[in-house]
Amino acid sequence: MPKVVRLYPSDVWLPDLNALCLDFQKRFSEYPGGRFLAFRDKYVGTADKPGRIVKEYHKSVDKLKDKIFTSRADKEYIDYHKIASLYILSFLKHKPFCLDIPDETKKPRISWRIKLANEYFSIPFLEAVFKAGHNTINRELQMANNYESEFIKMLYEHKQKITILEPLSFAHIIYHMVDTVNQRLVGAHGDHPVYLAK
Repeated sequence: MPKVVRLYPSDVWLPDLNALCLDFQKRFSEYPGGRFLAFRDKYVGTADKPGRIVKEYHKSVDKLKDKIFTSRADKEYIDYHKIASLYILSFLKHKPFCLDIPDETKKPRISWRIKLANEYFSIPFLEAVFKAGHNTINRELQMANNYESEFIKMLYEHKQKITILEPLSFAHIIYHMVDTVNQRLVGAHGDHPVYLAK
């Protein structure tokens, strides 16, 4: 029986993902220590030559689809909450952002945002995924300060152990974040912890 070759439609986003990473690196250069933040673009790669993050994503997609759809896995697609979940988990595992501090630089001041760049990158990534699913919206995704810090803490704890966040559970968290944003679009902001800035 011939081996089934699986296709990954989200690979068409890879040029945008690389551009998003570079934009994030540029924006974060403004924080203390940000000039030392490096982006390892080979970790993302391209559709023709995927890097370790994309390979991990492909492996995770196959595993998740086999679990959900069993024998129909090759014919089914996953929603963008699951795509976001699997990509973020791959970012945390392989860390495309790292510190590149020259040896001659003595004890530079590095902000927590720079130290946790891989976790913080999940916020603009979620914004990009949300906009891809709602292409009429062009606003910035924001989180209330306490909600953002708890979200980053959760991602940090997962990065330390790579076991805390199960992909489907994390996809449900993302779904509820997006649902909160949808509520924001049709009603008042109120106390919603996640919203799109005007």
